[in-house]
Amino acid sequence: MPTNKRRFEVIILGCSGGPISGKTCSFLLKPADVETVDIIQSDEDNGCLLALDAGSGLSNILDILDSKDKCTSFQLSNASYLLDLYPVSDSDNGNNGDAYRISDYLNLENMLLRIPFQSADSKSLNKSNYQIADLLLNKINGYLITHSHLDHVCSLVINSPGFTKKKEVYGLESTIEPIRKDLFNNSIWPDLVSMGIISLNYLEHNQPSRMISPRYEVTAFRLSHGKLCQDNRRFISSAFLITDLKYDYSMLFFGDVESDLCSGIDYNLFVWGKIAPLIRDDKFNTIFIECSTVDKPGPLYGHLTPSNLIYELLNLRKSIVCLDNTSVSNLSYDDPYFQHLKVQPLRGLNVIIIHVKETTDNVNPRTLILEEVEILNKTHHLQINFSIGLSGISLLL
Repeated sequence: MPTNKRRFEVIILGCSGGPISGKTCSFLLKPADVETVDIIQSDEDNGCLLALDAGSGLSNILDILDSKDKCTSFQLSNASYLLDLYPVSDSDNGNNGDAYRISDYLNLENMLLRIPFQSADSKSLNKSNYQIADLLLNKINGYLITHSHLDHVCSLVINSPGFTKKKEVYGLESTIEPIRKDLFNNSIWPDLVSMGIISLNYLEHNQPSRMISPRYEVTAFRLSHGKLCQDNRRFISSAFLITDLKYDYSMLFFGDVESDLCSGIDYNLFVWGKIAPLIRDDKFNTIFIECSTVDKPGPLYGHLTPSNLIYELLNLRKSIVCLDNTSVSNLSYDDPYFQHLKVQPLRGLNVIIIHVKETTDNVNPRTLILEEVEILNKTHHLQINFSIGLSGISLLL
């Protein structure tokens, strides 16, 4: 059963699925045992800070730093820009119609909520928040990019004039080549690759790599993000299995992805097979994965809904059980046998939902998605800890 060993700290710079700009997907990852101030002050390139996608960047770091000194833990749990987009009814979350609370969207049973960049104090560092944000930007060891869509790469482009040394970018070839050909091409943006400001690096599907950081091993997996309407080609996204080598502990980060039910290809099932033994052996406790909308008729444009997300997690549960009991491998993923297990293998697993698309319905989509997911979680007796990712918070995992 997954437990929280507090090995990773993930700072959510942005996690919206659009169309609001400036809050799209980008996350900073660092070891929980290394403070932000130590990363800033270190003269060595210790590989402790990675960016997972780049939809948001420098301005979001600065916004967090500017609000940090004014923000107690209590205040952090009671405000969020993405939640404030929607009116609150008296029945919402039991909050008497005052405001949405971050705490209502986080299951903190197996993770901790923290104010981001808590140790990076402008007074003690004798620097402005903008100077600190710039230092953090340039301490990012590498960018792991799941796919080349603009809402996942735009800050890599816009922030590039602030890079003071070569910035390493990693992804599958299907991600890296569009960035090379269609972004840094002297038309959309200067060719920073030829200029030596950005280095583009291939990761191979299902091949662990330690070239990104001495602290982390990263394994990329291909995913399906739907088909292109012009020629019916499949658009490839990716997921990253990230292992802290110091503690042999892992987490999984998904880019945009559709269910195997929709794609007809077992890309996700392959990923579940890879992490199943890690969950069984308590070397893994968190998945970041999209769920863009509530359950609705298609087209879904290569995204997940609550029902499809639960389908995938039911297959993950089956994959874990089959490790030690191959006799049940012929059972359906939703067979009652798995529901009636005395010890549920996914109990306590953190599944953090990201890439929720904003709506103009005046109803908070995060509330609806979480409600739908929790009903299915209970129906199938998965016992997963579901949370909704929100910009401007930090999680210890």
